[in-house]
Amino acid sequence: MKKNLILIFATFLALAQPPLAFSQGIQQKTVIAKGEGKTEKDAIKDALVTAVSQVRGLAISSKETVALRDQIHNESSTSSSDYQSNIQTFTNGIVSQYEILETGHSKLTGNISVQIKATIPVYAAGPQINRLRLAVVPLKLSSTINDMTSAGQFAKNWMSALEEGLVQSRRFAMLDRSFTEATNNETAQYTNGQFSNSELARLGQKAGTDYLVTGELRTYAINDKSAINPLTGEKIPRSSTSSNISLRIIDVATSQVKFAKSYGDSKTAVIDVINAIYPMAIVSVSDTGVIIGAGGDQIKVGDKFRVISLGQELKDPYTNESLGRQETAIGEIEITDVESKMSQAKIITGNNLINQKFPSGLIVRSMPKPAVSSAPPKPKKKNDSEW
Repeated sequence: MKKNLILIFATFLALAQPPLAFSQGIQQKTVIAKGEGKTEKDAIKDALVTAVSQVRGLAISSKETVALRDQIHNESSTSSSDYQSNIQTFTNGIVSQYEILETGHSKLTGNISVQIKATIPVYAAGPQINRLRLAVVPLKLSSTINDMTSAGQFAKNWMSALEEGLVQSRRFAMLDRSFTEATNNETAQYTNGQFSNSELARLGQKAGTDYLVTGELRTYAINDKSAINPLTGEKIPRSSTSSNISLRIIDVATSQVKFAKSYGDSKTAVIDVINAIYPMAIVSVSDTGVIIGAGGDQIKVGDKFRVISLGQELKDPYTNESLGRQETAIGEIEITDVESKMSQAKIITGNNLINQKFPSGLIVRSMPKPAVSSAPPKPKKKNDSEW
């Protein structure tokens, strides 16, 4: 019975996550609660249920509360003093401690009533979990690929690089889907007595995913680029990899594809995914430079970006869906310093417009790739030294 009570209390703690004004980790929350029962012990237990309900909010249904109270009332009788001394053992730390503030009798039912002050451990996941939640899952491998073993390792490394880039962007709450067994084994230990009782507040805290990042490795080949040493005739082994990955971002709730594009380079994919959801924004402007609210390995010193001024919101005339805000290129910048959370850049062009438009919102986009000319190259004119 005690084990069942522990699990029910743990489930109650996991059912909701109210906004709490403290940092990540196990925190102690103190509440005042009232309870009734035929005995003082029953009244105290009833008050404890109410205290847990207050901490977790309306996520505990009245049906579940009644079921828990029935189980409490069916417990074997003990004196209030014995119960008070063993409260932590009885609840396995779900209620860290409590204090009886007053006792009396209910005028309506005639039952004993109590008011208690209870301290209950709760788990605060931290503000980061409130970001858009993404999970990167393994790529599918096309059945047309010959070397499945090498292709599988390539796909794993490619997606790992993509995940690292998205984590470093700090735009998303990245949820792990590669080491689920390890995390499940860790949380399973919370109920076997190896951790302090308050650690039970961590149970059931896994967050759901808003979007899945996945796709298919369509083509994969290792191309032999070996060369022959002209002096020794020895073969110098070299190779290059060619691949094509169809990447997708899927809304888990609706199965709607939010983003789709083919890639060979994971760095380009990271930038595109971020820009598709959260474009890199300019957070500070000076006379000669700007600061971008993004950093990490995906941005390098010397990278150049267009500065985009955001205008009015545009809507699709057929669906009335938002197409985003109107974008106007007003200048160019070049990255001069990269940190983990931000980057500095010098203004190349558009200094006045960048300073003028900053209060209305500025983002940066990658520079467009130069157009490839289809005309044949013009023959070089030889000078006298080349004849």
